[in-house]
Amino acid sequence: MPEFWLGCSGWAYDDWVGPFYPAGTPPGEFLERYARVFRTVEVDSSFYRAPNAYLTRRWAERTPEGFRFSLKVPRDVTHEDDPAAGAAVLARFLDALSPLRAAAKLGPLVLQFPASFRAPSGAPRLERLLTDVPQEFSLAVELRHGSWWVPSTRAMLEGRGAALVWSVVPGTEPPAWVTGDFVYARLVGDRALTRFDRIQRDRRTDLERMRDRFRDEARSVGAIYGYSNNHFMGFGPATVAALAETLGLPAPDLGRAARDAGQRTLGDTGPDGPSAREERF
Repeated sequence: MPEFWLGCSGWAYDDWVGPFYPAGTPPGEFLERYARVFRTVEVDSSFYRAPNAYLTRRWAERTPEGFRFSLKVPRDVTHEDDPAAGAAVLARFLDALSPLRAAAKLGPLVLQFPASFRAPSGAPRLERLLTDVPQEFSLAVELRHGSWWVPSTRAMLEGRGAALVWSVVPGTEPPAWVTGDFVYARLVGDRALTRFDRIQRDRRTDLERMRDRFRDEARSVGAIYGYSNNHFMGFGPATVAALAETLGLPAPDLGRAARDAGQRTLGDTGPDGPSAREERF
């Protein structure tokens, strides 16, 4: 039975103050409160700007033992045409992850390519990047164009042990290939929603289809990572709760983000509540 790691794509959203974080929560407390509920997060911001080691060390310090960060590789690596410049960015990015690796809090890295990235013209770049990211890093690859759904792509991914991201995103549907020892799924949605404080879309059918993919195709893997952004249903934390319910897993206690550490309920101030590790999803 695979181990599920379910969480959101990011944690720093002002719209979550009120429905998830308590009113008045400063941004500096968001991650700590998020980690009371979930034990993994996908870092979306690293796609736009690579973090430095100071920042990743702070992340490691503010999260409990066993927490995992999955990070997108910077777009300067995946989207740029200058291999030398991209290699330099990648080297700095990987070096900055050292505090997370030392704390055993680093999940998979994600190479996210745009829909304009197509086979076979993009194959040399993909093959190079699969090699450039050292084997000690778990790697997932998000491809968004149907030209990639051919045996040669699967062979490349299998050769590296990289997971093909099972994305739910408009315009494409990746095949349910298992090409490594883990599966990585992303519930992305479109960009029509602009407020992220509540569920605004019913996507139960998509959640059920992902459940069936996990059940039918991913039985042999050791871990399944599943992340939802706000755009998918309107509110990331509640979307993850809905996914957990669909999978038949215990629902995350979203209320823990608003309580002090150790509280069973908002009215409980006793110190003997369950530990953060026990209650986190």
